[in-house]
This record gives sequence, C-alpha cells and structure tokens, in this order.
Amino acid sequence: MVLRPRRDISDGFNWVCRVRGQNAHHVKRSVRGGSWFERSNLPIPTVLQFVIYWCVEMKSKFICEELNIGTATATDWASFCREVCQDILIWRSGKIGGPGIVVEIDESKFGKRKYNRGKRVVGRWVFGGVERGSNNCFFAVVENRTSEVLLSVIKEHILPGTTVMSDCWSSYECLSDEGFVHLAVNHSLHFVDPDTGAHTNSIEGTWSAIKRNLQGTNHVKSQFDSYMATYMWKRKHSTAQSRMESLLDMIKEVYPPRSEDKRKSREKKGTK
Repeated sequence: MVLRPRRDISDGFNWVCRVRGQNAHHVKRSVRGGSWFERSNLPIPTVLQFVIYWCVEMKSKFICEELNIGTATATDWASFCREVCQDILIWRSGKIGGPGIVVEIDESKFGKRKYNRGKRVVGRWVFGGVERGSNNCFFAVVENRTSEVLLSVIKEHILPGTTVMSDCWSSYECLSDEGFVHLAVNHSLHFVDPDTGAHTNSIEGTWSAIKRNLQGTNHVKSQFDSYMATYMWKRKHSTAQSRMESLLDMIKEVYPPRSEDKRKSREKKGTK
C-alpha cells in the first residue's frame, strides 16, 4: 500500500495498491477505512478538534460556532465519545479497595422531582463507591436497594478485606459477615462517627459533583450509563492532556482499523 495524494476527496490522500500481471488487482482504501472516522463526512482535523474541545468541556454552542457544524452533529460526536468511555469501562473494569484501604459506599437517586414539588423523585437508583486516597471508583444502576442486589454489586467491585464505610441502611448490615471491615455512621446523629471516625463525605460529595455535571445535558435514559462512565473517566483523567491522550488510546482500542482490502478485480463479471 502506498499513500497517494487525491485532490478530489476531502481527506486529500488514500491508500493505493496496484499489481500488474497474472494476479493483477487494483486496491484503493480510504485513510479512514475501518476506523472511528469511517462513517463521518467531517474532515478528520475537524473531528480531532472536536475531541479536544469535548475533553476540555467546552460548551456545545461554542464548538458548533468554532467548527462550523450543526447542533445535531455536535450531539452525535459527543455521544460517540461517551460510548467509547462506556465500552472501555466495561472492558477494563476491575475491583477497588483491598486490606487497609477505605471505600465509601452510598446510593443516590437520579431524576426529577415529580411536578417540581415535594420530595418524590422519579428516576433511577445508582449505587457507587469511592476509594479514599485515589481516583478509583465505581457506579452501577440498580433496580432496587435490597441487601441481595447491593451485596452483589459490592462483591463485583470491591476487594475482600476492604474497610467499607456507609450509612446505617439495613442492606449493609451483612458486610462484616462477607469478608469486609464495615464501619457505619448514623446520619441522624452525626456526620462523622465520634468513636470510629467513619463518614461518607467523599461519596456524598461525588453525588453532588455528578449531578452538577449532568445538569443541562438533556440526557435520555438510554444514554445514562454512558454519562456515568464518562464521569468516571474524567475523574481518573483530570487534565486536558491526560484526557486527550487517554481518549485517543481508547478510540484506537475500541475501533482498531481493519486490514482487509476491498479489491477491484480486473476479471470480467461472471468469470472466476
């Protein structure tokens, strides 16, 4: 394959392989073939500039004006970026915590107050945990907050021997019998337990940060998991450079360019 300039295509180049003789064939391949850019009509530099703006959390209006793209296009590419974060989170998911390490756990409901009044919130329960002293965390949408459901998520995401701090929700009472060191704080009496020092300030602050991050996004239920995955990714990569490098690496992993060629046979139609 040789990279050849092309004035009649937006990318300016394509891959060409021309073989003459008995096994003659002529192969042309787009430089974006099989990649993350394959199904897009935007110039590749425009897509990369969008990725930079998305990583530094520029407003959609600014991105559209700066790159001269429509709102729908910007929304689609933001969704593509979040989907990459979600795919990688699933592939690379590992357990947090361990002996001598504290993980705070809690659950929170995401949604809107019904009719904008009262305390009833219609939405989804999310269960999560944050590891103190690091950016490691996990979040999972749960159908309910029963002991069986929450314990299953805890065992999936937290290593045995971890010191788990929580509130006094009854579903957590079994943790000491399941290989964890469990410390609870009664929030009706204290923010920090005066005897053990247990508190859940970190995870509660994380809920507030996530909900602020989701404000004004007009996210739909089908994309909720991708928004959560993106928050976890941003938490681990706090600088623009780290995010950019990480996202490009993830795109390469999720969308590895294909190597197969689409050949244009010189043989006549109907012959072998």
